Amino acid sequence: MPHEQSPFSSRSWLENCGPGGFVFHNSSGLVKTTLKGVPALFTPNWALDCGLALKNYSGDQYSLFAEEINKRTEPYITIDLPPCSDEFGLSTAIVKQHTPSNIRVQWRHTRILKLPTKLPSNRKKQVKRAEREMISCEEVQNWNNVHVLHDKSRNRKDIKNDSDQLGKLLNSISVEDFSFAVEAKSSEGECIASGGFILLPNKRCLYAFGGQKRGPLSAIASVAMLAEAMKIAKSKGARWFDFGGSSDPGVDRFYKEFGAKSIPKPRLIKISWWLRPILKFLRPDLN
Repeated sequence: MPHEQSPFSSRSWLENCGPGGFVFHNSSGLVKTTLKGVPALFTPNWALDCGLALKNYSGDQYSLFAEEINKRTEPYITIDLPPCSDEFGLSTAIVKQHTPSNIRVQWRHTRILKLPTKLPSNRKKQVKRAEREMISCEEVQNWNNVHVLHDKSRNRKDIKNDSDQLGKLLNSISVEDFSFAVEAKSSEGECIASGGFILLPNKRCLYAFGGQKRGPLSAIASVAMLAEAMKIAKSKGARWFDFGGSSDPGVDRFYKEFGAKSIPKPRLIKISWWLRPILKFLRPDLN
C-alpha cells in the first residue's frame, strides 16, 4: 500500500484542531498537551484515529512505530489506531504480537461496509419514505449546518465540545479534496440532518461529523443523507464506508442495520503507575 498522508496528519487538521498538533515520525498525527498539568500524548482532537500510514503493514513496520511511541516520556499516552483489516491496513494479529508489553491495547470497534452496497430492505423503505416526504439530499460546500447539528448531537449526550475550535477545524478541512458534506432538507428547505465525510488514503470514506434536528422526520432524513453520502463516496473512489463506531448501543445498532460489519479498532494506552488511580475516575473509559 502506498505511504500516503492521512487527513488526520495534514496541516489543515493539526493546525486547527487545537494546540500541540504535530506529525509523528512521518507516519501519524498526534497532539502533545497536558491534563491538569500532566504531560500527555493523544490522538488529534476530533480525529477518530491517528491516521497511521506505513510503507507497508508488516509486523516490522508496525514494531518501529510502536517502539517510537514506547520511547515517549509523557506519563499519559492514548493513541487510537485505524481499524484492523487485512484488506486495508493492520491486522489484529500484528497489533497483538508487536505492541510492547508495557503498552496496553484496548479493543473497540467501528462499523464498515463495502461499496457499492445494497441497502437492507428496512433502510430502502426509509429512503423511499424520505422521498415521499419530499426530503432532498445533496452535497454542499458550506459546512455551517454540519457544525450546528454536530454541536447539537454532542450537547444532547453531554459530551464536552469546544464549538469555536471545531468551527475552525471544519472551515479548514471543508476546502480540502479529502472532504465533502451532505445535507438532508425538508420540503420547506430546512436542514434536518447533515454529515461531514473524510476520504482516507486506503479508499475508506469516514463519517466523521454529523447530527440531526430532532423531529418526526429526523430518523429517515439521517438514513437518506447517509445513503446519498455512500453514493458520493463511491463516485470519489471510495471502496469502504466507515460509520466511525459508537459506544452508544443504540447508535451502534443504527449503523449495523445498514449492513455494516463490526471491525476491531485498537487503542494504545501507556499510563505511569502513579497516574492510574486518578484516571480511573477521570477517564473510566480507559479501564
